[in-house]
Amino acid sequence: MVEFAIVALPFFLLLLGAFDIGLYYWGTQELENATAYGARLVRTGQVQAAGINQAQLKAEICGKTVVLVGCASRLRIDVRSAQSLANITPPSPLDISGALKGDADFVYSPGAASDVVLVSAFFNWQLLLKPSDYILRASTVTRNEPF
Repeated sequence: MVEFAIVALPFFLLLLGAFDIGLYYWGTQELENATAYGARLVRTGQVQAAGINQAQLKAEICGKTVVLVGCASRLRIDVRSAQSLANITPPSPLDISGALKGDADFVYSPGAASDVVLVSAFFNWQLLLKPSDYILRASTVTRNEPF
């Protein structure tokens, strides 16, 4: 019994850490898939035709997630478009203090037909064993269809 008491704390910390890392990778994969779905909506012209704004696209992306708890309040999306990829500057998700920027600080420009579009999503992920947060990032580059 004494041996178990000595080994129990490191064992449970290791087990919790394994779960934490597994959830982190699951969240990253889920964010990648949801961002690709959002980029597909932009690429096919559904966003432009329906007049979907940044908040509505964010809700569409959050609807494709399960493990990203609090998605509506912790997800930020940035949509940039131009005639060529060379004219698009990737967004910086952090402000001067190192915190994730607010929704209003990101660009939302889904572009017109045949434009190149960069869709980026940022999620403020809180780990169980670490007091500070990680920023999950997913980006997809696509060219709009000639809708």
